Amino acid sequence: MSFLKLLSASKEESRSNVCIGLDLAVYGSRKEKTLQIDEEKTEVILNLIDSLYPYCCSFKVNRQYILDLSVAQIQNITAKAHEYNRPIIVDHKISDIGPSNEQMLYHCKQEGFDAFTASPFPGNVKEICTLSHSFGLSSLILVLMSNPEAEWMKRTTLNGIPLYKYLARLTNKYAQGAVVGAAGHVGMKELKIIAEEISGKVILSPGVGAQGGEVKNLLTAFKDDVIFNIGRGIIYHKNPVEEIKKYNKSIESIYQSLGL
Repeated sequence: MSFLKLLSASKEESRSNVCIGLDLAVYGSRKEKTLQIDEEKTEVILNLIDSLYPYCCSFKVNRQYILDLSVAQIQNITAKAHEYNRPIIVDHKISDIGPSNEQMLYHCKQEGFDAFTASPFPGNVKEICTLSHSFGLSSLILVLMSNPEAEWMKRTTLNGIPLYKYLARLTNKYAQGAVVGAAGHVGMKELKIIAEEISGKVILSPGVGAQGGEVKNLLTAFKDDVIFNIGRGIIYHKNPVEEIKKYNKSIESIYQSLGL
């Protein structure tokens, strides 16, 4: 089953638009929000999938957080997600030339992922999207990130239009989805412009939860196409199941208030 079909089915089954970010930092790598000293990362991730899958539509792992895992360990994680018919995305943000991208896609397929994120800045969006199809993978293009350093993308134009609008057009033409930030400098104006360019694609939006992303704006702009990536706000909580239930309830309430 394709990524988009699997995602659609899992959204319907779980009645959730939440994508769980399984980005667990190893003990000692930073001051807070890490695994405990006696916790094994793969085991914790598998347990999280077991307990959270009924309440989410998908899972995502950032490549930087699994550099310490073997291929076999990663395959165990993706297999666990698929056991519950949940798609799993690798947040790779690949940004390279064709032959290098081909190697990345090969390994992502071997690891068992359904989709990946890609940076458009090398200028080869069409190439990587076309190549990904031969591996049975779906591509999510970075259109507008919400970290403060990415604000320059709002001020930059290409052929007389904002850069992020141009990237949205490329995404709509070649990819299966886009990554659009939910917080900080990304406001309703930018979301509307992106929504005008993208139709029938998945919008993966990080920033909800710990980063304070605006759910209402995203639902207004993208309706049911948006999935909210939430990581730290759930995976480090003392009761992850109860916490994701709260997020789902809050999102559903906003969804209904908008008449969607």
